[in-house]
Amino acid sequence: MRAEMPIVKRPEELDKAPVLRIENYLWLEGYTPEVTARGVYVENKGFLIAMKCLEKFPKAVYTDRDSPVCRDSCMEFFVNFSPETDGRYINFEANARGALHCKIGPGRGNRVPLASLDIPQPELTAWVEEDSWSIRLFVPLGCIAALYGRTEFHRGDRFRANFYKCGDETETPHYGAWNFIDLPSPDFHRPEFFGEIELT
Repeated sequence: MRAEMPIVKRPEELDKAPVLRIENYLWLEGYTPEVTARGVYVENKGFLIAMKCLEKFPKAVYTDRDSPVCRDSCMEFFVNFSPETDGRYINFEANARGALHCKIGPGRGNRVPLASLDIPQPELTAWVEEDSWSIRLFVPLGCIAALYGRTEFHRGDRFRANFYKCGDETETPHYGAWNFIDLPSPDFHRPEFFGEIELT
């Protein structure tokens, strides 16, 4: 799957971004909450990602950085900002209390918490409304430069990513993805199934 992500001057221009939908609910049946995602590259500053889930009572137990928020109601953004030169990807996972699980590595094993590195850190906010909850993630350009050596992004640049919704220990466990994952059992840590994002 392919999507476009605008380059903008200000974070307030996020509403210019096309809406992506998590519609591939895999491996389990019975619960398919509506989830949308959108993102922009704020020129010379970093990437701003917003996700929203129509879910009235999201489970949100964990509060600490890098706690296992995938057991809660969780929205996730996995991304490799330099897939042609680096096999590592970052997994950003968040619950409705704003707990962020965030590591980098080439696969499920051997992952390094970003919090353990002396680099600019991603910023996350989360909030709950009457019938939904949302997250907003900002990944500073300095963070990407430290991890991937990329200090610039331009129109036409491409990277690979996927958006997810899950809840391993919620009342009804579920696994949703933007880009389809062709596997017999749940596994989001499979970058070969990431979709392509092009900056416009």
